Amino acid sequence: MRRNKWLGIGAVAISVGLAVSACGTTDNKSGGSSNSKGVTANIGVMGALSGANASVVIPSVNGAQMALDAWSAKHPDDHIKLVKFDSEGDPAKATPLATKMATDKSFLGVIGGAFSGETRATKSIFGGAGLTMISQSATATDLTLTDPAPTFHRVVGYDEIQGAAIAKYIQSVLNGKKVFVVDDSSTYGQPLADKVKSVLGSAVTGSDKAQTGQTDFSAIVSKAKAANADVVFYAGYAAEAGPFLKQLRDGGVKSKFIGGDGLYGSDFPKAAGSAAEGAIVTCPCVPAEKVGGTFAQDYQKKFGEAPGAYAGEGYDAMTIFLKAFESGANTRAAVEKFVDSYQGQGLTKTYKFDDKGDVAEANVVVWAYKVQGGALVPDQEISLS
Repeated sequence: MRRNKWLGIGAVAISVGLAVSACGTTDNKSGGSSNSKGVTANIGVMGALSGANASVVIPSVNGAQMALDAWSAKHPDDHIKLVKFDSEGDPAKATPLATKMATDKSFLGVIGGAFSGETRATKSIFGGAGLTMISQSATATDLTLTDPAPTFHRVVGYDEIQGAAIAKYIQSVLNGKKVFVVDDSSTYGQPLADKVKSVLGSAVTGSDKAQTGQTDFSAIVSKAKAANADVVFYAGYAAEAGPFLKQLRDGGVKSKFIGGDGLYGSDFPKAAGSAAEGAIVTCPCVPAEKVGGTFAQDYQKKFGEAPGAYAGEGYDAMTIFLKAFESGANTRAAVEKFVDSYQGQGLTKTYKFDDKGDVAEANVVVWAYKVQGGALVPDQEISLS
């Protein structure tokens, strides 16, 4: 199914238009009664639910579960289940999981993939089955701009935007004059690093590549030290970024350190230890405490910890599916039609998908977070103008 084209509107907001007064997060702005009539369906969620990068994914899954639990309490005749699939973020492992969902007609939607690589590997499977995807955190630019899929949507901005924001932060906040750039050679990390390098231009004094699963970064540390950089930027995931930063510090490199959203989770500061203190991580996600209402408090109460990466975005993705069911959609085709034309206020932004499945650039936000006391805390929103 092809999408119609729209122009996006809105800004960061504090309510979702979904009745979840049981947890006090938002008020019902839907302006009418539900048309759902006893819908029974599964919503899949796919991502790294275990392993060294799980903290980038689990908070968004929890956010989705929060939205579903509150909605279900008000819709006792509907039976919607969130079914979790652990891909470990590996495209090879994600492919059979996607096939399982695509061939099981009980699935009417998928939240994910969480990472760009697994999303790239599976979106054609979901597209061929007419199964709607709403990714909470897959940011690679090509997923929509180069190779769009008919049923793919995402509730975050893409890496062309994030990369430009990172470069701007390096220039204006970190005052970077000599920058060393490292990427993990992945289809997420390399394009993000390329964007940062293209914006920084001659300020990039060196670059190098790591590999997924790499543990010895001594050669890259030597190059970074020789570059005499005042800022080191890493584009990749926490599993490698943590040990890399630790080895940088052990090697005497005192440069400021900044990474993209693949590092946004508790796994990164845990892996880097004390070396992570003061490191900056960017994310096209809104801090939970900034979305308004009682979302952050409700999350803390339900899960025993503060909301982390993409928690609000996971909540928003599930909300859109639940709104589809409220409208009476109970087939894959009806859900896709609803999501394509959806517009509404979310926890993190106003939503209206364009013909490729992206939200309007005017609605995208990118935040910088800083490691303080072993935890990532909001530093500042990065202006995109």
